[in-house]
Amino acid sequence: MDKLKAVLTNNSLFRISYIVCLFFCNVSFVQVPAYVGLVFLFLWGVFLLFYNERKRRVFSKTRFGLWLLAFLFFSTITAIIHIKDNFFYNIVIQLHVSICFFIFYALHTEKHLNFRRELYGVCRFIVYTTTIVGVLGLACLMAGISFEVMSIKFIIYENRFTGIYSNPNTLGFVSVVAIFCIHMLTKTNFIELSGQERVSRIWLLSAAAINSMCLFLCDSNGAIVLIVFYVITFVLYKMFGSEREFSKKQIITKLIALVLAGTFIVGCAFFVRFFTQAGFTEILEKAEVGIQKLDEQKMEEDIFYATERITFSHINKNLDSGRFKLWRQAASLFSDFPLFGIGKGNVYDYGESKFDNGIAFSDIYGEALSKFATDFHNGYATILVCSGIIGFVLFSIFGLRFAKHISIHVFKAKNLKDSILPCMYSFLCAYLVYAFFEKALLYDVSFTVLFFWLIMGYVSCFLCNYEPDYREGIYLFRRKVRKSIL
Repeated sequence: MDKLKAVLTNNSLFRISYIVCLFFCNVSFVQVPAYVGLVFLFLWGVFLLFYNERKRRVFSKTRFGLWLLAFLFFSTITAIIHIKDNFFYNIVIQLHVSICFFIFYALHTEKHLNFRRELYGVCRFIVYTTTIVGVLGLACLMAGISFEVMSIKFIIYENRFTGIYSNPNTLGFVSVVAIFCIHMLTKTNFIELSGQERVSRIWLLSAAAINSMCLFLCDSNGAIVLIVFYVITFVLYKMFGSEREFSKKQIITKLIALVLAGTFIVGCAFFVRFFTQAGFTEILEKAEVGIQKLDEQKMEEDIFYATERITFSHINKNLDSGRFKLWRQAASLFSDFPLFGIGKGNVYDYGESKFDNGIAFSDIYGEALSKFATDFHNGYATILVCSGIIGFVLFSIFGLRFAKHISIHVFKAKNLKDSILPCMYSFLCAYLVYAFFEKALLYDVSFTVLFFWLIMGYVSCFLCNYEPDYREGIYLFRRKVRKSIL
């Protein structure tokens, strides 16, 4: 009985299990059992929420947790206002958000946790798994294996490489995450403090090559944005991360160099993607395995004719890929309920009643999943529509305060050369840009969202080490509100 209790109250085991399960929810052939397992893991997470608060007072100990609690409170008010519409689903989403906040982000409240050991295990799992799955996908591509089962298209999806994942954008995201994890596994300080063995550099280079090929072949613009801004932010840290002061001339010189470096990085990313796609197209043609007859497709008001030649690029040549229409619909729904929002569970139904054809592209999820998966492909717009101005402002205050505190320490701390903190900081900054274009940040039970909050949790552990005596409640309730907000 004691062993069972030890397992059920193990937050670290839950986080790892949840992330692994969410990862496999994106992998074809194992999606169904993964989603079944996710239900039980979700219930386990709900249990831990109440257990942790009762035993460890997690809500009051969480860094900047007051703003998160306020956000949850007003989001619950939103669900009550729309109690006649999908109330149960809105409450489930509230529990999901609570798990993000108080089990993943709040892991800094767990005493005696070696978070580096936990992160090391997550990194190894992601690197090994994405590489193996990537090799399988590329092998099927070279063998000319491409088919469709239950509306899921394997290997090639609308002229883009999807491997054995459910979606090419998902493949792009996990490929970038794998490259990010590979970067952290090269840090000697991380390996030593985690107490784990070093991963072979040959294996890391091979994994980086495989995941890079998958990233370029899937033609995910969002994933390219993520990797590009990850590199740019890391370069920014390398230029300005120091305990010494810079003169105005040095700052201007470095900013000019950063702009030039950023332009070069963007150019290189698109250049390499173009030649990778062109190279694979020629290889498949010569091997006579790259022929796939695609039917005429109608998307919105444009008709696209797919060729018999796989080129690994979007069939839809619109720059926004339909996102502008989604964002206009988001603005329209927001204008109807600006203060408290409509709740995530009502996005699909309210869209169906307001717009002639409902929320754009919601039909691609299938009738069974449309209510749960419909999104505006913009994390900020989704929060604004679902939680209103009040919720958005509270969430933004939390994010800005966290960003301010950790940025100060990242750029002023010394001896971070072999630390993983600059890597995680760069990933979070890049993710905030990525969230403008994809289902991200909060209102989606997915690997994409939970991985973000997991990294937030690990970064918060560094923040607590730098500010061990900081207590938000003191500033809020002892007439120092201004300092707390800033």
